[in-house]
Amino acid sequence: MNMKLDTPAGYRAIILGAITLCIVASLTGAKAGQKNPEGLKVAVFDQDKARTEYKFVATERDKFQQELKDTDLMLKTWQANALLTEADQKKLADLSIEESHAALDAPKKAEKTKLENLSKSYTEEFNALQANRNALTPAQKDRLNILVRGASDTDARINTAQTAARQKFQEKDNEVSATILKDTRTAVSKVAKDKGYTVVFSTVVAWYGENDITDSVVKELNNKK
Repeated sequence: MNMKLDTPAGYRAIILGAITLCIVASLTGAKAGQKNPEGLKVAVFDQDKARTEYKFVATERDKFQQELKDTDLMLKTWQANALLTEADQKKLADLSIEESHAALDAPKKAEKTKLENLSKSYTEEFNALQANRNALTPAQKDRLNILVRGASDTDARINTAQTAARQKFQEKDNEVSATILKDTRTAVSKVAKDKGYTVVFSTVVAWYGENDITDSVVKELNNKK
């Protein structure tokens, strides 16, 4: 990727580079002022590579993707069976999700089929009433209104569930990101201390460093989880 220095990203890179040089100069000066200076030992660390190779990240990503798929299947099941009661919709969704993971046993398969057939019969009833709505009896009008309210209630539940799911996934993403950052900082600190490095810079601000501890950090991370 070629970075243009007249872009905001380019300016940020220049500023970060300048800050890095100032920090190094400051630390070098501080070491030089000591009676027994040991010298400044600098290392670099590729945060993107560590994140990619940290097994915890892959595990959490797979779990996150599965939850997304399950939630999507749940909402689609509700929508496709909008005339079922709330309890029946949830039961059918649970069975559909379970079936997407593994084959259902005979009783569960039969229950799922029963709910699907019930939904189909409600849909057929609704369509027939709608097609003949100008000649309905009072009882038939009441029944149509019940079905319409059921479909409306389903739409409301779907909207509520979508909002809750978005919030849940955002909170989960924030939680996992915080854990990754905390674990990474701990691992970098341990590796740096073990190897005697005074300071560790990310490769974002230090584009090259003779002492790259990324692999050691990844090993430390994967030994934890």
